[in-house]
Amino acid sequence: MSTELRTSPTPVAARPSRSKKTTAVKDNLWRVAVVVGLIGVWWVLAIALELVSSPAESFAALAELFANGSIYRHLNATLQAVAIGFLVAAAIGFPLGYMIGRSKFLGSVFDPIVAGAFAIPRIVFFPILLQIFGVGVGAQSAMAALAAVFPIMVSTTAGVRAINPLLPKLARSLNLSRSQTVTKIYVPAMAPSLMVGIRIGFSIAFINVIIAEFFAARAGLGLLALRAYGRLDLPSMYGIIVLLAAIALVGNMVLWAVERKLSEKA
Repeated sequence: MSTELRTSPTPVAARPSRSKKTTAVKDNLWRVAVVVGLIGVWWVLAIALELVSSPAESFAALAELFANGSIYRHLNATLQAVAIGFLVAAAIGFPLGYMIGRSKFLGSVFDPIVAGAFAIPRIVFFPILLQIFGVGVGAQSAMAALAAVFPIMVSTTAGVRAINPLLPKLARSLNLSRSQTVTKIYVPAMAPSLMVGIRIGFSIAFINVIIAEFFAARAGLGLLALRAYGRLDLPSMYGIIVLLAAIALVGNMVLWAVERKLSEKA
C-alpha cells in the first residue's frame, strides 16, 4: 500500500507581495480621505468665520499667482535657501557625527554640548546671520544650515554607535581600506538612521527658512504670504500657505519612501 504526497501549486511567494500592494492601496486611500476631510473642515470654517478664505478662493488666488508669474521669484528664493542650507548642514553634520560616534573621547566631550545646543531656538541667531550675510538668500540659507545640522549630526552619531561590532572585524578580514570600510560597511549599516536625520533636517530647515523670511528677506514665500496678509488679501495668503504645506508634504513623503526602502534592505 503506497501513499502519495501531493503539494499544492499555490504560489506562496506571490501572497506577501499582493498583501503589501493591498496594504499600500488602503494606506493611500486613507491619506486621500484625510486630505479631503481637512479640506472639508477648512470649508466649514470659511463659512463660519469671515477672516478664513474658502478653499476655492485660495486655490484660484494661487493659480493667479502662477499665471501672472509673480510667485516664481519667491518660490525660487525659498527652495534655493532650503537646498543650500540643507547641503551645507549635511556636509558638516555627517562627518562631525561620524567622528563623534566613532571616538569615545569626542563623544564624552561633545555629547552634552550638542544636546544643549540642539535645544537653543535657532531664530535667536538670525540677527547675527543678518549682520554677516545681509538680507537675502545668504542669511536664509545659513539659518537653514544652522537648524538642520544638529538632527543630521545626532542621527549620524546614533547610527555609528548602533553598528554591529562584528562588521569592522569583517572589514579587516576582507582587507578593506579605510575608505572602503566606510562606504561598503558603515554607510549601508547606518543608512536607516541617516535617513531619519535627513528627513528631520529637511523639515527643520524648511520651517526655519520660512520663519526667517517673515523677519527679513528680499524674496521668499514667507515674505509673499506676509505681504498678502498686510494687504488683507486672504485668498492669496491661504493659497501660499497651501503651497508651503504641499512642498513640505511632498518632500517628506519622498524622503520617507527612501527611508522605508533602506530599512527593508538593512
